[in-house]
Amino acid sequence: MKTDIRLTRIAIAFALLLLSFGANAQQWYHVELVVFERFSGVNAEQWPTMNQIRNGSLSPQMANKYIQPASIDSLAGVAQRLNNSSNYRVHFHKAWQQSMLSKRSAKGVQISSANNLVEGQLKLYRVNYLHADIDLWFKENGTQTSKWSDTLPQGIETGGPRNPHLTEIRRVKSKELIYFDHPRLPAILQITPVAAPAAAVSETPESYSLPETTKSAEAQ
Repeated sequence: MKTDIRLTRIAIAFALLLLSFGANAQQWYHVELVVFERFSGVNAEQWPTMNQIRNGSLSPQMANKYIQPASIDSLAGVAQRLNNSSNYRVHFHKAWQQSMLSKRSAKGVQISSANNLVEGQLKLYRVNYLHADIDLWFKENGTQTSKWSDTLPQGIETGGPRNPHLTEIRRVKSKELIYFDHPRLPAILQITPVAAPAAAVSETPESYSLPETTKSAEAQ
């Protein structure tokens, strides 16, 4: 009986250790995003009134357990061809590495162009499959967000510019070019699995201690 109790304790400890490794072994991805302007004659009146902009809590320059900076990789040629064309202009092109978390735990990455025209976020997460939630505004007609009045019926806007808005939630696959179509502000995304950066790996897996076997249990 004493041997059975010890074997049971060892099995429990091993199972808890596996759970600990599973919690810390999140898959990391190299993420590269190009956001560009398509020159067209679309009337600004067709754009939605710009409301509150969703800005992510992370940024491509951060270095922590969720995200690490990375160099531009596979989309450099794509961005160059877009800039060389008279029909397009690239506003944002950056890369980073991040862990893929669940939808509830995922954090948005802030997307902000150097010229302050593109602003929003990209959130990547896993729900059985990989998903991308992109939400970007192209502030070509002004930067002030819309105002709401408590004295007016709900849903009545009191101001704010009309700007192109790229928003989409889509299931995506790694190692493929992912194109988000928009008449004014398209985007191209690619995510590639990578090893977890050394700087982001937990130093020591969480350990578990089990209570010592009582004398009464050992005596059984």
